[in-house]
Amino acid sequence: MDDKKSAELQKKIEEGHELLMKREYRKARQAFDEAIRIDDKNARAHAGKANALFGLEELEKAISEMEKALALDPEDHEILDNYGAYLFNMGKHKEALGVAERLVQMAPEDPDAWYKLASVREELGETDAALKAYDKTLSLAPDFLDALKDKAGLLEKAGRLQEAADAFTAASEIAPGEPYFQNCVGQIMGRLGKFDLALAAFEKAEAADPEDEYAKNGKAASLAKLGRLDEALAAFEARIGINRDDPFAWDGKSFVLKMMGRTEESEKAGSEAKRLFRIQESLEKGTFGGNA
Repeated sequence: MDDKKSAELQKKIEEGHELLMKREYRKARQAFDEAIRIDDKNARAHAGKANALFGLEELEKAISEMEKALALDPEDHEILDNYGAYLFNMGKHKEALGVAERLVQMAPEDPDAWYKLASVREELGETDAALKAYDKTLSLAPDFLDALKDKAGLLEKAGRLQEAADAFTAASEIAPGEPYFQNCVGQIMGRLGKFDLALAAFEKAEAADPEDEYAKNGKAASLAKLGRLDEALAAFEARIGINRDDPFAWDGKSFVLKMMGRTEESEKAGSEAKRLFRIQESLEKGTFGGNA
């Protein structure tokens, strides 16, 4: 190919990528089609067209185009990575597994490659293999927050609660301003009956974000489980004072009042909780005020 054609090809590929960044997928497809007409053996042009087709939700065509790109350059890490992502997002997890394994072979020191392998194995229900891949990811990149979060979630699903709590705690040390991780620790500690540790975790989550409702309700529930009923009731009433439509706060208040022997008040709070839960469920289903 002469210099003029080569420059024109590069210009069209760059134009296509710029259009992809702007999410102008039809125009991007046209640019990559023009690049392919200049050189139909250019893997990057076919890969770019695949990205445009994926943006247009023409998924099978996108897969086919990406396979053309790989046939032209099977060692291109970026193209293979995108191909695996397409397969994964389309629910073709067995096919995605082969791609993920190939990525690890190509770049054994790349934590992203191991993370993707872990994610695919988790989707396939291969818990032990997924955990090993998450551990490899974290050995290469100890501060890889998504890997640590997903590992913790998988451990929790597998019933390995203390290990899950330890992983969520490690995640919270990486992102101390994010209450989610300490909330997860608190929830797990509650399941384990370690309510003092649950309380401590929810207090940390609340310190990270004083407006976090989950942390506040978790803290109040932990106080109740520890028998600190007056503090728990005050905490739930404070939540209701801020948001009277919080069904979890009303439910918690009902629970505490019942433990205090204040049955009539407990029943009233419980009825309000049920009413708010019904409204919440209707809104989530989009059926508020009518039948489904």
